[in-house]
Amino acid sequence: MKIHRYEEESRSLIVSFASDETAHQDPDQYRALAYQPLNMWPGVEDIEEIKKRLAVAGLWVVEQQAREESFVADENKIQQFKQLAGQTFAYQAQDLIPPAPSDQEPIVDV
Repeated sequence: MKIHRYEEESRSLIVSFASDETAHQDPDQYRALAYQPLNMWPGVEDIEEIKKRLAVAGLWVVEQQAREESFVADENKIQQFKQLAGQTFAYQAQDLIPPAPSDQEPIVDV
C-alpha cells in the first residue's frame, strides 16, 4: 500500500495497492483511489488503525487487480467478448430471476 497524498478539498487519502497476487508488487504500478477516512470510519482517530483499515480495503482492490490481469492474459476470453460486439440479445424476465424459495423443491435431510 502506498499513500500518495492527502487532498484537503475532498479530505481524501489517495492510495494505491499491490500484492504478491498482482503482476507487480510496486503499488505505483496501479491506479490510485481516494479514501475518505473521516466518512468511512467516523470516530477512528488512531492513525495506525486508519492505516490498517486502508490495508483491509486494499485486499479487495488487489483481488480485482489480479482478476483483471488474469483476464487480460486470456486471449480466448477476450476474443469471446469481442465477438459479442454489435449483437443484440433479449431475455424473458422470468428466465433471469431465480424462483422464490417457496417455489423451489423442499430441502430434505437424508
